[in-house]
Amino acid sequence: MRTIDAVTHFFPKRLFDRMMAAPGFAQDIGKRMRGVPSVWDLDVRMKVVERFADYRQILSLGLPPLDILAGPDAAPDYARLGNDGLAELCQRHPDRFAGYLAALPMNAPDAAAKEAERVFKDGANGLQLHTNVNGVSLADPKFYGVFEVARAFDKPILLHPARRADMPDLPGERMSRYEIWAIFGWPYETTVIMTHMVFSGFLDRLPGLKLLVHHMGAMVPFFESRIRHGWAELGTRTSSGDPAVVPQKLTKPVLNYFRDFYADTALAGSKAGIACGLDFFGADKVLFASDCPFDAQGGLLYIRETIDALAALPLPQETAEKICHANAERLFGLK
Repeated sequence: MRTIDAVTHFFPKRLFDRMMAAPGFAQDIGKRMRGVPSVWDLDVRMKVVERFADYRQILSLGLPPLDILAGPDAAPDYARLGNDGLAELCQRHPDRFAGYLAALPMNAPDAAAKEAERVFKDGANGLQLHTNVNGVSLADPKFYGVFEVARAFDKPILLHPARRADMPDLPGERMSRYEIWAIFGWPYETTVIMTHMVFSGFLDRLPGLKLLVHHMGAMVPFFESRIRHGWAELGTRTSSGDPAVVPQKLTKPVLNYFRDFYADTALAGSKAGIACGLDFFGADKVLFASDCPFDAQGGLLYIRETIDALAALPLPQETAEKICHANAERLFGLK
């Protein structure tokens, strides 16, 4: 089966070297990244990719978001450096890297919109945006300009979680414990931003926008019935009220909005999770993704486990082809 891996992460060398030189970076996130050489060492990464036949990757940068790495004056330079590096890798190795999702300096929204236009004209296949920008919801109107550019070019946007350890899980905590911020916090925050986009009118203002939600649509598929029944009674069981939420403003049922998103199979090889997400979004909205290389084997484990999980599901051949490559080819405009 031909396979296009829609979500994999890599840092081009020039960007990675600059990141390592950034104040405070090498001691924190940089330490973790150095321990995963396949996210920055091309030779190591190629050895991972070459283990799989008829397999190509869509590249995007890893964490942190550029708005954490640099301020609004410097972040645009980081974005250009990263995007040009990813584009060069795809040009040099088209048999292994099918395309890339560009990064943007979202703490400088005007510069981000200009960079989005530049990379699309240069051949970028989409964008990777993070669920919050220094604590501000990605659905905030200040970022609409970026989404309007993506819609004008008919390019998809990957919604990637960005919750950090300094975001506590309970009011009495100073920080998140036991890495809850990543294991459970990432799908939670991703679901939060999806919900912001639904109830704020974001999706109605930007019809036709193509949004790919990392980790199989986060919590949404599993909580399908809770979404259907719980929000049907919105505002009837509480006294505080949220003036920003008026269900009558929605132009269609709540679940229909959530079904408009695309989703990927990056669930560390969970067969049950993939089946749940596929049942919710449908065969035309699910893309193969491994989240390479963030596993104990530098990417090999998640790729192999995801391939095996799909093979173990009783999928019709046409459905398997859509998930493994046809949906990605259509969504990213691949030849």
